[in-house]
Amino acid sequence: MTILFIDIGNTRIKWHFETEAQPLTANTTPSALSHHDTHWLDELQNAWAKAPFAKSCYISNVAHINVLQQIDDVIHRLFPSCVTHRLTAQKQRHTLQLAYEHPAQMGADRYAQLLGAQSLAADKNHLVISAGTATTIDGVLTGGQHIGGLILPSVDLMRKSLHEYTAKLPLEGGQITLERAPSNTTDALATAAHLASVGAAHEFAARYMPDDCDIILCGGHSDDLARDLSRTHSVQIIPSLCLLGLKTVQLSEQDKL
Repeated sequence: MTILFIDIGNTRIKWHFETEAQPLTANTTPSALSHHDTHWLDELQNAWAKAPFAKSCYISNVAHINVLQQIDDVIHRLFPSCVTHRLTAQKQRHTLQLAYEHPAQMGADRYAQLLGAQSLAADKNHLVISAGTATTIDGVLTGGQHIGGLILPSVDLMRKSLHEYTAKLPLEGGQITLERAPSNTTDALATAAHLASVGAAHEFAARYMPDDCDIILCGGHSDDLARDLSRTHSVQIIPSLCLLGLKTVQLSEQDKL
């Protein structure tokens, strides 16, 4: 049976058609495209039309409802009998115990990432860091107790904000310079945005987590963050983390049958 896992983010859609020959694992690199592109819907439909027929679908969505509806339409046009499931955060699921006062306020992607990380590191204290359109940092203790987390602008949003609210600061360019202090404007911008995220992760770990804390990363800026964070922590980059969380939900529902 083919199962379709979909992560609809603020900018990109990631997906994987799981079959016996292509299982979803921590080593899977999901297919992806931006739903801000002009012809994204045609590209998505063309890609899915070549895929095996999906019997069920598990979706994490934080994009506008219109994006979700268009994707729903594609699913039911290509796979008419497909049963869809949409993820929402819960106070407790499996071994993950969410600390959020109001679980429904947590983004479905962030929650799925916590579930995915729990499936990989339930026996360890760990930070889950998503470096996407926004950067989120969550702490989970051994056994699955979530302690809370942070939300901050991504590297790109920091640059965009400075570009839009100043007269001359450029949106792009610059190198992250870690061995010497930045000595030009573009390097200063690139390095500051990077170190803001790294510093937030270090401070969260130091203030709230036990000393033996691993880090699980996902998102477009994972490589840059891992380069710094791996100096003090064991770091894994898992591009399929959100989809792995959806898979834990699918497996639990399968066990109930």
